[in-house]
Amino acid sequence: MKILEINKFNFANAGADKHFLDLVALLRAQGNEVAVFAMDHPRNEASPWKKHFVSYVGYNRGDSTVWQRVKGALRMFYSFEAKRKTAKLLDEFQPDVVHIHNIYHQISPSILSEIKKRGIPVVMTVHDYALICPDYLMECSEKDWFGFVKNKCFKNSYVKSLVAILRFSFHQYLDIYDKNIDRYISPSRFTKNILVKNGLAENKITVLPHFHPEDMPEEKKPARSQERYVLYAGRISADKGVGELIATFKKMRNVTLILAGKKDENFILGEAENVKYVGFLSHRELLKYIRGALLLVSFSRLPETFGLIALEAAANAKPFVGFDSGAYSEIVEDGHDGYICHSAEEMQEKIEKLVVDNGLRILFSRNAAKKAEKFNSQKYYTEIMYEFSENIRRKKRA
Repeated sequence: MKILEINKFNFANAGADKHFLDLVALLRAQGNEVAVFAMDHPRNEASPWKKHFVSYVGYNRGDSTVWQRVKGALRMFYSFEAKRKTAKLLDEFQPDVVHIHNIYHQISPSILSEIKKRGIPVVMTVHDYALICPDYLMECSEKDWFGFVKNKCFKNSYVKSLVAILRFSFHQYLDIYDKNIDRYISPSRFTKNILVKNGLAENKITVLPHFHPEDMPEEKKPARSQERYVLYAGRISADKGVGELIATFKKMRNVTLILAGKKDENFILGEAENVKYVGFLSHRELLKYIRGALLLVSFSRLPETFGLIALEAAANAKPFVGFDSGAYSEIVEDGHDGYICHSAEEMQEKIEKLVVDNGLRILFSRNAAKKAEKFNSQKYYTEIMYEFSENIRRKKRA
């Protein structure tokens, strides 16, 4: 099958991007012909399709020029460049199906009409809530213009909040996503329920949890470390609860908290003897820390669409402890391969319990490894190919 995979980045900047790259590798390994479309970026993986990539834009002072930020703000609404380059790629590659991931800002939904008019089915994997909320993390309940901007609901900025709600309202008015996308893939039942509650048609959504790619045999060796630590891997920010996580570990003894991930520019780590920040790591580097950890933890109370870090923990036979938020409970069974908690106090209690009780931790680790088998790549491949094939058939019958 000829498949065009589209995502804003062609490198692992976050969990959604890693899933995109893992899927591209899986599809190619199974004999499919796969092209990719993304934004040009110095960190991108090499690709023969780079000539078609849309030009770079940024949204922060540290990563872009003034012109790139202005162009980025305009692209959030519509991009003639992205539309033109997509058209050339479609004409050259002629895919059977197009699978999109995160395109909202860096690429824009302007590309969808080019795909649609060629009669090519479009499948979208939903990685956040940008389809139904101007704040894609759904941290803010305000959806009217005045309240959203007044409360600086997007990036804690009046200007960015205004642009975000204008972009959202414009795309809602055009109905640009729903009239061009044939099938939505939700990584969890939790996310599907939220999408349906907010207006997406239930019969257009398939629940398909993410998969964990099998590692090479030589990478299975566990890391050796004299340090006893708990690992947090993800975005280092206030909205992910990292400040509260650090405060919790300040009360704990004989265990270190290691933080791995990209730190938000306004987030201040502070000083703590048993907290170490190791920065943003490649996946290979991160695996060393995961395999040396006692357990993995998240303090996020956001409505996580899936929770790749919980799956990463299971795949490496590590217990996971997190809040009862988002889809974590669809990966972790409370009291079996980790804990799903309801307060910071309970989180501290459960973490300390697993740190000191070696027998319990070993039992949870064995259970986690068995749980990971449910999220194998072959199962995912079979189901995603079924979705692609079904949508191709529907297009032919239409």
